[in-house]
Amino acid sequence: MNARAAIVGGFILGALALVVAGIVFFGGRHLFTPSTRVVVFFSESVAGLDIGAPVTFHGVHIGSVQNIVLHFSPNTMTAQIPVYLEVTTSQLIVEGKKFEPSAANTERLVAVGLRAQLALQSFVTGQLRVDLDFRPGTPAPLVGMITDIAEIPSVPSDLSQLRNQLSQLPLRELAETAQQAFASLRRLSDHLDSVVDPLAKSGTRTADAITQAMQTTDEAVRQVRADASTALHDLDSLLVDARAQLGARGGELSQALTEADRTVRRAETLLDSLNTMVQTRSQFRDDLEATVRDLAATASSLRRFAATIEQNPNVLLTGRPSR
Repeated sequence: MNARAAIVGGFILGALALVVAGIVFFGGRHLFTPSTRVVVFFSESVAGLDIGAPVTFHGVHIGSVQNIVLHFSPNTMTAQIPVYLEVTTSQLIVEGKKFEPSAANTERLVAVGLRAQLALQSFVTGQLRVDLDFRPGTPAPLVGMITDIAEIPSVPSDLSQLRNQLSQLPLRELAETAQQAFASLRRLSDHLDSVVDPLAKSGTRTADAITQAMQTTDEAVRQVRADASTALHDLDSLLVDARAQLGARGGELSQALTEADRTVRRAETLLDSLNTMVQTRSQFRDDLEATVRDLAATASSLRRFAATIEQNPNVLLTGRPSR
């Protein structure tokens, strides 16, 4: 009985040892890691933020969400949702030194602009994370409900800011304007339908006329092509005949050109002779000029003789009287 109890006790102790070893191996490394707890009050919905969600600073994982609590006040009918964060301080280096987890140091970081903001981990799952960052100049309202833990102010998330901007838009006026625009578009569409239908019919008629004109032009082109082919064939035949005629008359044409060349040369010789005869100091020209003078004198004597006979016809019988 004692041996069996010892065996059972040994198994129990072994199981406990395995449990302790597993806790130390898988999560015990955080037992001796320095950390600090802070609280954040978010004024927007925390749907999608779960316990264990990461806390990041510029994408660096520095902690996790430890707890989410709902504080409801029946007097004011308001609810506050504090979110407790556990931040690993061993990863925070301030001015070359490791960050000392204290309320004073946290308040100093808050004073220079440390703020908390909800951010999406995944667009698919919609899970949120808490992102810490320095945003100097932004409002830092503190709730002050919890005094034993340092509080970090929160700023609206990008999605919340977009939602607020959309809520401030005059959606009703925009909807009415859109309805008026759609109504105008409908009237324009109806008017276009009434105008486009005649235009479409006119366009169809024009297209038919163009098609007919194209067909007529095609037929005319075919006819012109046939006529041109015939004309080219006739011209080719004419050229062949002309080439044959030129080949047959080539010798005669060459002889005629030779005779013409001889005649031209003779004419040039004759012209040269004539030029020589009519030169200013040529003998022929001097003789010709003397002959012309003699002929002129003879013509003058004949005119005087004719005038004498006309005045006195008896001269032919009696002769010219002596002087």
